[in-house]
Amino acid sequence: MRYLLTSLIVFTFIAASEARSQCIKPNSETVTLQGIVFAKDFPGPPNYQSIRSGDERVRYWILHLDKLICVRPDTDDDRGLPNVKTRDIQLVFMDDSFYTKYRDLVRRRARFNVVGSLFHQNTVHHVTKILVNVKTFSPIGK
Repeated sequence: MRYLLTSLIVFTFIAASEARSQCIKPNSETVTLQGIVFAKDFPGPPNYQSIRSGDERVRYWILHLDKLICVRPDTDDDRGLPNVKTRDIQLVFMDDSFYTKYRDLVRRRARFNVVGSLFHQNTVHHVTKILVNVKTFSPIGK
């Protein structure tokens, strides 16, 4: 019985380590993602709670991934913090020209390749748990 319990503990530790290693480490890895990009409205200032109650309508572009991804916690000491599994990621552009250039494709929910680095939600302007700082953004099949 003792051997069985020890084996179970070791197996659980190995499985948890493997699951964590398959997750993407944010802010350090450049990733390539594919999915459908769409625009979605969210409540903005002053309360970030409800457009109907008077908050400003703020539109963000969301990448709906073809496959679920796993992202590790945003700290080196991530013991006890859960991984985040998601298919929806907010796009963050350093250059507003992307919005003008690709607006019509996003309205049609086109598929895109997105290359960038992932990071965790940390302000009221971040509407998904995981976001991507976009380095390259290109439509698929165009």
